[in-house]
Amino acid sequence: MKDRDFDIKMGSCDTWLPRYQWRTHHGRNVPAEPAVTARAVREVVPADMYAIRPLIFVRSIPARLVPGSDERYLDKQAPVLEGLVEGVGAFNLQDDPDGDLVVGFAGQPWALRQNWLTLTPDEYREFDEPGNIKGLMAFSATAHGTGTRLHTETRVYATDPDSARRFRRYWLLIEPFSSLIRHDWLAAAARNTQK
Repeated sequence: MKDRDFDIKMGSCDTWLPRYQWRTHHGRNVPAEPAVTARAVREVVPADMYAIRPLIFVRSIPARLVPGSDERYLDKQAPVLEGLVEGVGAFNLQDDPDGDLVVGFAGQPWALRQNWLTLTPDEYREFDEPGNIKGLMAFSATAHGTGTRLHTETRVYATDPDSARRFRRYWLLIEPFSSLIRHDWLAAAARNTQK
């Protein structure tokens, strides 16, 4: 749900990527404690989600058409976060036990063979290499009434005008599906808190 109640600037996002050109945010209320909800986000597997597997398959088609591609797919029973880190090129920036989670990414997602870079947190802070973007996806679980407000935010910063132009076209195509995955992830985490 894109709702003004969730239109907040997460402190963790401001710490890691205060400047950005693109931002999406989604949230939902979950009838569970924040620590339980935060753990549920980390434990979601693709089998818990309805949209992610077909979307990942479609997104991987261009890379699979390139000879020698080693495109990897998400394991149905491994946590989605693990698949993002090991198979898609994301990396952990911040992981507070039972709290905020921030995953970074950098590279050229618009390329036929997507060119992702793996950076340390310090490298990420300083990264500004022309021809690339850097971004983050963050989750936050905060007490709200008798439950939790679960929020996710994605930010992207293009390092130069050319990469901004390239990413803008890419984002117009992928953003609706990216948002669908975020909604799906939050819903799966909410369901998993009730198991």
